[in-house]
This record gives sequence, C-alpha cells and structure tokens, in this order.
Amino acid sequence: MLTLTSSEAQNTFGTVIDKSQREIVSVTRRGRVATLIMSPEVLEDYVDARLAMQAAEQGFATDEETAEFLSTLQHA
Repeated sequence: MLTLTSSEAQNTFGTVIDKSQREIVSVTRRGRVATLIMSPEVLEDYVDARLAMQAAEQGFATDEETAEFLSTLQHA
C-alpha cells in the first residue's frame, strides 16, 4: 500500500490515480489516515476476498472444495 500525505496526493494526483489502479493508496492528514483511494477492480477484489473469508468462517465450502466435489460427481 502506498501512503502519501494529503499535500503529496494533491501535488501528484495523476500519479495517485495511476497507482490506485494497481494498489490501494492511503492518504494521511496530520499523521492519520484520512482516506483510501482504489480502483473499482481493487475494491471488487477486496470485497470478494472479505466475503470468501466470512463464508469460510461460517463453514461454507471454498471454491476449490466445490470444484473437487463436482469433479467427483462427474466421474461417478
């Protein structure tokens, strides 16, 4: 994660936009995180990962477990 001060983010906003396409950019103000900047794709990946973690915690099968199960049904 790239971290910039709010002044750095303002002065290099084009670069911030470019960087946010590949990673989350953290912008600080007075030493504290003020905001995070990310592309829609990065956000979608984050949300998908979080939902997968929650599903695993609740006992749902992972993608790999589901694929293995379906494979055994196809070969039965």
